[in-house]
Amino acid sequence: MTQFSRLQKEQLRSVAQPIWKNIIAAARERDYARFSRGFSNDLLSKLSEDHFRESCEDFPLLTTIEDDFEFIDSIHREKSVTIIWRLTSSSYAGEFLGLLTLQSGESGMEISALSVT
Repeated sequence: MTQFSRLQKEQLRSVAQPIWKNIIAAARERDYARFSRGFSNDLLSKLSEDHFRESCEDFPLLTTIEDDFEFIDSIHREKSVTIIWRLTSSSYAGEFLGLLTLQSGESGMEISALSVT
């Protein structure tokens, strides 16, 4: 049993919200050190600073996510949980989906995946 399976949805939201807020603020500022804070070693190896900077250029939605995101739900797995967010952008009309996957790691909770679509 992982630490996530014991958390109720509201508790999980309160844990994940500041993490997500940091990620979107760091993306807007194009601050890789802050953006990657809490990443698992596996995610760090996949998302280098160069890849992050390229993504900011090629996928500008990443740098225009608004702070008024909304917690939708969470999906629990054996060793991780994915939190689903409803997002808006300062530059693009409509709604977007954000996914943040947290897992138990050697040093506590780690970010093992994230996505904005």
